[in-house]
Amino acid sequence: MTLATFLSAHKKVTRSLRNLIQDYQNQLQADQFEKFLGSLNDALLQARTEILRAPAGPERARLLHKMIDQEIRQSTKVSTTCQKGCAACCHMEVEITSDEATILGELIDNGLAIDTERLALQAARPAQSTGWQERMKSTTNRCVFLNSENSCGIYDSRPLMCRRHAVTSPAVNCESFGSEISTLYFPRVDLLISAANEDNQLKVGPMAKMIVARN
Repeated sequence: MTLATFLSAHKKVTRSLRNLIQDYQNQLQADQFEKFLGSLNDALLQARTEILRAPAGPERARLLHKMIDQEIRQSTKVSTTCQKGCAACCHMEVEITSDEATILGELIDNGLAIDTERLALQAARPAQSTGWQERMKSTTNRCVFLNSENSCGIYDSRPLMCRRHAVTSPAVNCESFGSEISTLYFPRVDLLISAANEDNQLKVGPMAKMIVARN
């Protein structure tokens, strides 16, 4: 399989997976690279079939969350510095899917108390606003689902981008934009996300915007 054929068949691979493919292209002989793409294509098709078997909407998102959690548990051999209460990553812009927006919106509709004014302020920002660079220095950046103990108030329902975030550098580095941050990379997690993205009905965007837009 050629790279052009692969990318034509899988137009929504994540940026990280695309970078990994580029690295393999630079390292492998042409015939080996084509075999790699063939194997990756088979794995994507298998994952897509499994994910799309679940009904569209929250149920499909929960299946993907379960698959990602399992993959991370099986793949993590290096200790992370992430711990309950550090919360710096909870002051960054997080992208979620439309299915995840439905899950979080239902929690709010069912009585979960959040700061709706802060949610509206975050939703009004342009995507990738420089305001997020302030991190913990700005209370506006604080995730509306972060509780008074600086821990996630929706941990079991947290978005996949939160699930995959695993830092190995000192946690304090996450507090300042531009600091050196090292994270673990899970190739198969990117494969699963890329497979799920092939659902043409799925939309992706900043969390606050996605939650507000569903109303």
